[in-house]
Amino acid sequence: MPSLGFGLERIGLRAVRAPWIALAILLVFSIACAIGVPRVKTDHTLSELFRSSTADFANYKRLSDTFPTSEFDVLVVVEGKTLLDPDVLEQVRGLHLELQFAEAVDGVLSIFSMRDPPDEKGYPAPMFPTELPRGAAFDELAERALAHPLIGGKLLSQSDGESQLTLLIISLKRDLIKQAGIFSMIREIDTISREVLEPAGLTVQLAGAPVMQLEIRDAIQRDRLIYNTSGFFVGFLIALAFFRRWKLVLITALCPAISVLWALGLLGWLELRLNTFINVIPPLVMVIAFTDSMHMVFSIRRRLKLGQDRLSAAKHAILTVGPACVLTSLTTSTAFLALTLTDSGLIRTFGVAAAIATLLAFVAVIVLVPTLVVLLFKDEAEFLRSEGSRHHALTRLENGCERLAEWLQPRHTPVLWAGLALLVVFTALHLQLEPRYRLSDQVPDTKQSVAASERLDEKLTGAHPVHVMLRWPDGKSITSPDVIEAISRTHDLLEKQSGVGNVWSAETLRRWLEDIGEASPEKLADYIGRLPEHLSGRFLNRDARAALVTGRLPNLDAEDSVPVLRDLDRILAGLRGAYPDFEFTVTGLTAVSALQSSNMISQLNRGLMVAVVVVIVLIGAAFRSWRILVLSIVPNLFPIVAAGSVIYLSGGGLEYASVISLTVAFGLAVDDTIHFLNRLNIESGRTESLSEAVYQTISRIGPVLVLTTLVLVAGLAVTILSDLPAMRLFGKLFAAVLAAALIGDMLILPAIVLGLRKLGLVRREA
Repeated sequence: MPSLGFGLERIGLRAVRAPWIALAILLVFSIACAIGVPRVKTDHTLSELFRSSTADFANYKRLSDTFPTSEFDVLVVVEGKTLLDPDVLEQVRGLHLELQFAEAVDGVLSIFSMRDPPDEKGYPAPMFPTELPRGAAFDELAERALAHPLIGGKLLSQSDGESQLTLLIISLKRDLIKQAGIFSMIREIDTISREVLEPAGLTVQLAGAPVMQLEIRDAIQRDRLIYNTSGFFVGFLIALAFFRRWKLVLITALCPAISVLWALGLLGWLELRLNTFINVIPPLVMVIAFTDSMHMVFSIRRRLKLGQDRLSAAKHAILTVGPACVLTSLTTSTAFLALTLTDSGLIRTFGVAAAIATLLAFVAVIVLVPTLVVLLFKDEAEFLRSEGSRHHALTRLENGCERLAEWLQPRHTPVLWAGLALLVVFTALHLQLEPRYRLSDQVPDTKQSVAASERLDEKLTGAHPVHVMLRWPDGKSITSPDVIEAISRTHDLLEKQSGVGNVWSAETLRRWLEDIGEASPEKLADYIGRLPEHLSGRFLNRDARAALVTGRLPNLDAEDSVPVLRDLDRILAGLRGAYPDFEFTVTGLTAVSALQSSNMISQLNRGLMVAVVVVIVLIGAAFRSWRILVLSIVPNLFPIVAAGSVIYLSGGGLEYASVISLTVAFGLAVDDTIHFLNRLNIESGRTESLSEAVYQTISRIGPVLVLTTLVLVAGLAVTILSDLPAMRLFGKLFAAVLAAALIGDMLILPAIVLGLRKLGLVRREA
């Protein structure tokens, strides 16, 4: 039969013919990759996940270019039993002043930024005077502060008798961020805030997109260390426990180490930054290389035990196991490339990088394993003398697989029907899954940003801003009656929109001035002109002829927030008709993430289905058999829908992490099917009995499938230790998919082979 690997496995034959030259080439390439490792950087920008060519992201980009966006705001959330006490307020004002002197701070927005209405000379005095009054005068000041349109319910909550919260919004200098980085600045703000306020008994927590980015960055760096060290250590221990020979363990473990070096070097030279998803590529490549090298080592060990010399054993592994390794690398890469069928540039980058790294891992295995065997195993006779007493664990595993094969033979019919029944049930449950997304799920949930956001949700109606950006034509300004009217009507609509709170804009100031009889357009423009630029710039950009009306949403799932945003956009259609020369756009990081998440997740899910179809067709083409194609359908679908059922029964939905983990895990789970069918094809050519071929296949390939599944699950299950909810979900689903794949390939697939034989659909070679 023509090679399953399309002849690519013969790279290994060239290596064993000239092993020292092969090692020299690998060494040079590894040195080049090692030089690229220091170039690996971390990307922690929240908006990067949604970067695309869509209109929603284009609108967000325009917002970022026009206004100080929330992506550069640090929120200092201060909470105490009562904040409206002169001594406590002095401490908070001290923090406001201290933060203004921080190098990275462009401006501080707090209750101390606010002013009273203009006096008879047109001067708006500060709301809080330099010397705070006491007694009844302070009580009157506190009442006026809570009634101020930009303080009460926006920067200062009402006291509920137990606690009161105030918010300081810190604008960072973008040019300085580019020079010095954002994280040292956040830590400086955190240190100053705690040193000033904690001695006064106040609780301080930081929130906002920059803080989330810092926590993501720290979690990624921590995860990278844990994933790479733990994954390698677990794989090494499993190889040591079952092989018990240092040469075999060295060969098995060296391939993953080299593959990780190559993967990191690739990321560095291609300048692909590590992020939540790309961060998993090195450990992913590590376990892929572990599994392939184990398949190769198992084959070589078996041939050495039969008395073959090391060169013959290496060549046999290359020509029998090598083609299956080629095909598994191609199918796994195909699954990764299916991730490119989405608008997200970040996920597309992950898919391409993972596919390339997988192919590099194959090269490492097919060259390094046989080469090291030829160079290290120079005394085959000694190997035979000592082999039998070394492998009690491996012998027990092999015996267990033989007993499973014996058990299955007379029971294959009920196993077949049970497997098909489970497939139908799991598929029905999987199809019930709906896209689900929450911005906070991308952030470590054990850190302060999530806790602070929850307090803002409770006390100030939400921590996640959503904006309506207005733009008007040339020749008009903030004093133009139709501009003022358009802002006013937009403000009204946003206030009335269910689910949106804490709305503010230039209209907030206009209403306040109107209450004191100062509502002329000129007075409004003059008052805005007297405000600090970092404050007025949040709702007005005169040069760009643009204004913002901003509300806040609580931390909702996309399925809850998207209807709110879509309904708001629909309502704005009336304003677009009334003001045809104006633009009204719903945007912001919260809006773009919610609006694009459902579509992107659906795209990823369709990509998974495409990957399944393409991989199954590729398997059929590689085996040159439509029967093999049919046989591969059930065991490849079973693990996906089984994991989907786990998600559904646990009350979850289709998130970015869940769909990506299903796609990645499918790309690895299909490897078991390929190796099983490859061995079945070999055994079918050796016997007239299909039952005997199935028995031999389970007995021979079963132990390595169990071991490789252990390596994969243990190597990537460490993701459940991550601080990132998305990575914990990734690890849990990955384990579920691979466990279901082992059941599908060790029980359901052989039951199908034996069952279809009775129907005449399986020839001897299948």
